Amino acid sequence: MSGFLPDIANWALRGGNASNDENENEPEPEPQMSAAELRAQRLARLEQMQQQPEPMDIDPPRKDSPKREATPPPAASPPPQQKPQEEMVSQPKKKKMEPSPSDASKKQQRKKELLIKKVLEVTLVGGVVPSDSSCKEIDLDGSIEINEQTITDVIATRLNMEESSNNNPVASQRPSLIFYLGQCHRRASEEIKTMMQSKAAKAPSKEHEEMLAILQEIQKQVTNYAGSCLMVPGLFPAADDAVQQLARCLVSSVSDPATSITFGVTGKVAHSFYYSLCEELIHQDESVFVSVIEELVKYISELLSKFKTVFDGNTDGSAVVMVSALSAVCTHKKAAEAITRTANFLLPAEGTPEASQVIRPAMPNPVGGAASLLQMLGGADRPYLKRSGPALEKNTILGLVLRVGLPKNNSSFSPTSVLRQSVDTVNKTFRQQRQQLRVQQEAAYSFAMNLIKGGPSAKSKVMQWFADALLVNYGASAMQPDPSKVSNSSLLLNMSVTLLKLCEPFVNDPTKHHLIDPGFVSSMQDHRGVFETSGDRAVTRLGEGTDQTMSEPYKPKNEFIPQCFFFCARSLHYGISPLLSFQENLLRRISYTHWDMQQNNRDIQSDPQFAYMVSKQRSLEVALFQEEMVTDTLRFCDLIASVILGVSDSELRTMPEDFVSDVCHIIMSIAKLKSKLLAGIVFRNVFKMVVKLLSAQYASMVRNYNLRAQMGDVLYELFLPTAADDRRDVPASVSEDPLAGGKTYLLSDPAAQESLAPSLLLLYGEVEHTGYYDKMSHRAKIASLIKYLWESAEHRSAFRRITQNKESFIKFANGIMNETNTLIATVMQKLPEIRSAQEQMKNVEEWGRLSEEEQSQITSRLEDSEREVKSALPLCNKTVQMFGYLNTDPDIRSLFLLEELCPRLVGMLLHVLTKLVGSRGLELKVDNPEQYEFRPKEMLRDLCAIFSLFAAQEVFQLECARAGCDPSLLQSAVKTCRRLNLITGESMTAFESLPGLVEEALKMVNQDAVLTADAPDDFLDEILATYMKDPVELPSGHFVDRSTITQHLLNDPIDPFSREPMTVNDIKPATELKARMDAWLAEKRRAGSSS
Repeated sequence: MSGFLPDIANWALRGGNASNDENENEPEPEPQMSAAELRAQRLARLEQMQQQPEPMDIDPPRKDSPKREATPPPAASPPPQQKPQEEMVSQPKKKKMEPSPSDASKKQQRKKELLIKKVLEVTLVGGVVPSDSSCKEIDLDGSIEINEQTITDVIATRLNMEESSNNNPVASQRPSLIFYLGQCHRRASEEIKTMMQSKAAKAPSKEHEEMLAILQEIQKQVTNYAGSCLMVPGLFPAADDAVQQLARCLVSSVSDPATSITFGVTGKVAHSFYYSLCEELIHQDESVFVSVIEELVKYISELLSKFKTVFDGNTDGSAVVMVSALSAVCTHKKAAEAITRTANFLLPAEGTPEASQVIRPAMPNPVGGAASLLQMLGGADRPYLKRSGPALEKNTILGLVLRVGLPKNNSSFSPTSVLRQSVDTVNKTFRQQRQQLRVQQEAAYSFAMNLIKGGPSAKSKVMQWFADALLVNYGASAMQPDPSKVSNSSLLLNMSVTLLKLCEPFVNDPTKHHLIDPGFVSSMQDHRGVFETSGDRAVTRLGEGTDQTMSEPYKPKNEFIPQCFFFCARSLHYGISPLLSFQENLLRRISYTHWDMQQNNRDIQSDPQFAYMVSKQRSLEVALFQEEMVTDTLRFCDLIASVILGVSDSELRTMPEDFVSDVCHIIMSIAKLKSKLLAGIVFRNVFKMVVKLLSAQYASMVRNYNLRAQMGDVLYELFLPTAADDRRDVPASVSEDPLAGGKTYLLSDPAAQESLAPSLLLLYGEVEHTGYYDKMSHRAKIASLIKYLWESAEHRSAFRRITQNKESFIKFANGIMNETNTLIATVMQKLPEIRSAQEQMKNVEEWGRLSEEEQSQITSRLEDSEREVKSALPLCNKTVQMFGYLNTDPDIRSLFLLEELCPRLVGMLLHVLTKLVGSRGLELKVDNPEQYEFRPKEMLRDLCAIFSLFAAQEVFQLECARAGCDPSLLQSAVKTCRRLNLITGESMTAFESLPGLVEEALKMVNQDAVLTADAPDDFLDEILATYMKDPVELPSGHFVDRSTITQHLLNDPIDPFSREPMTVNDIKPATELKARMDAWLAEKRRAGSSS
């Protein structure tokens, strides 16, 4: 072989670097030839080769000769004469046992030719192995010797036979040059593996070692030639687009693992063609290597940018294929590092001119009509800043990878067919699409993980990307995020999934939990602004007034674990948590719309608005309730709780409030929407965290009433056994502690036994600040929890300790009485309105005379009234019951007899009793009372039981009298109880005595009223204008009775006259006034006695 091809081979062996040190006789100009000169010489050589006749065309006898045994004939020796046939037949064994050297050489030559035919897909002109359609036949200028030295010429000749795909459409359909080299490397690796596993490898012969050396040389040379093609694309005709060829090989490796260039046949990445190629490029010129990687990523990213969902695909592949190809690029650490150094890996730094540049997407081509207008007004076409959520997903590599998800408007749940789909069809679609999404998310995680493995610099860049993603998407938790500022929900959800997978090794290993250093959230340098305490992106902390000042420098034992943990915890706030809220709101709208349509006799199946909402809900449900993601999220939530439990009080103050809020919200939402997914998850740390933060010790630190109410809801939704209250079907395992033999956490946890009962009583009063409807929901749940604890022996001692904190108990009791009074007032007002509307609608003739507008108004008012009653009555029932069982304890009952509470208790009880058994009781008799949970008999039973508990107390009797209680009302209640057998035994006996006792008390009250009827104005309460029993002076200088101002301060902590803030401690006893009043009253009594 002569001319240009040996020069190519030598040039490739030197890695493309010109040098004349190895051969001083080599012509001087050739090593310095430019790429253009190389191409010119190559073309000249090709023209010369085309003018020479092919050996196969000028040697017809070769066609008849047995090619498999052909060898080049010796130049000076005539061919040997053949022996007689008889002699050949008579001596077969001798010839086989003692082969001549020429026979052994032929056999080895044949093996070599078969080997290169199999590995390189070439045969030699004049060789012993025939060619076929799967191979190229090459001419080595008459030589057929195959060894390590000639492999270079074989490969160079073979590569020069390929035509450029740019000039030949047929060539573009054949496998590319880089693909061919990669497959040669793979086949050589397979042969090496086979040879090393054979018996011959134990005692290798010279021939065995020679074959092995040839295979290793093939591996080396195909790698060298591939590197040369990438460094000088014009080196061979078919290498003009070598980088794109490599990119397509990486893509095809994903689709067809059998042809993978990124995994060696041994399963190790380092033995692959791609890895070897990277090593070759780095060895020759690292700057070229970086350039090649940048071009690879650019090419694949451009293909990936065409796909927005896991369903999208074209002839190039699909999103998961492109992401997997990017991941394959990163299998070499230097390549991963090179990717993170590309210009578009990170967003522009905050505060730079580039960051504030506005990107204006191209407007869609107008099609005409309303559809075009809607398209042009879509959120995707809005301008956005170069540092923003949309820029993150469109202009960064990780953004392109993570933005791929399921479509918001899923064609599988089209509004035109969604209402007709069977449950089986829907579930099957869910399974199929979740599997597709899971594969996509796995590929995205693999890509991120390979980047992180690229070394410290690459890892830092990846974590900076996550920090930027969290910073630019700080508005994603809003009810209606601005699409021109935040990324799409798929990216935010996939980012959480990726971070959850990065956290998985230490989430599942308790021995590594101590490496989560809480100081991270206070180290601005480390959290990179994600947990700022000021400005628009300020993150509220559990402790009020917490700043970024650190008492000690942040020096974690492991830097990566805290980064992953805290970034992941923050990502939940922008990913799964807002989507769960959206799903809940959507389901509420669907439920209300369904109810409204039924009420108005409208056809659900034909309503496009209803179908659209159902379509939207199911489209979201596919991604939101992927089982693996939900399980990982729930386990991570318990880890967040574990970290919060383990930190010191000073560190606890610095913890983001959203951590606790998100944990509570995520777990409760899944309990409401997909409770079965909770099965098998242990929430011990969540329970302990809630008990700790609700306790009196931390009540002053965690002052957010909505957060405290949310934690109370978690206790109810997750940890109150289902049998204890009528609610959704949460798996029993959630509330049971496996370490306590299946006993519930509420009963087995020592901290709960110590503090939970008083915490819940305190919380009952605190939720007053959460809003009218919200507080009723919260209190209904708290009441159920308190009842469950009251009925258990484990908590009874804690309830007794409640009486030791008089101030706290008064606050709780006041709250519960306020609530009951409000609820009773609402119910007693709305029930007559409901009855009136029902009576009107039952009178068909009268109802028919009303106009359509009048009917609509009545129906609307009825719906509002029913909604309020359904909201108020369940809590009303529970609070009345709570009064009953709490007051069975003598110590608690004595607190309700205090002058601050007793008048209000009596007023509440009499108000309800009057409504139930008074003259207007018939107004409460509505149709279907059970649908409102209105059970008048049960309410009267609970009420009379409370009266019986206090009947023997003189204070209670006097307060009944002062409240104007008519003994005949009590007597009527006694008769009703006796007739319906509502209460029995000692309770009934005590209640029967109450009317007579109150009648006696009325006489005493009337006597006192006569005595104080002409009392001086100085002795009268300045608020109620009643005679004061215990006068006190306010900071404003006014005088009122102690019970009056105490009750006022329970609801409004200000001076009623000056409107200045005031507490009970600001009140002063009016000693001098009290003395004058006592003297005056004594004189009045003496005068009354003498008369």
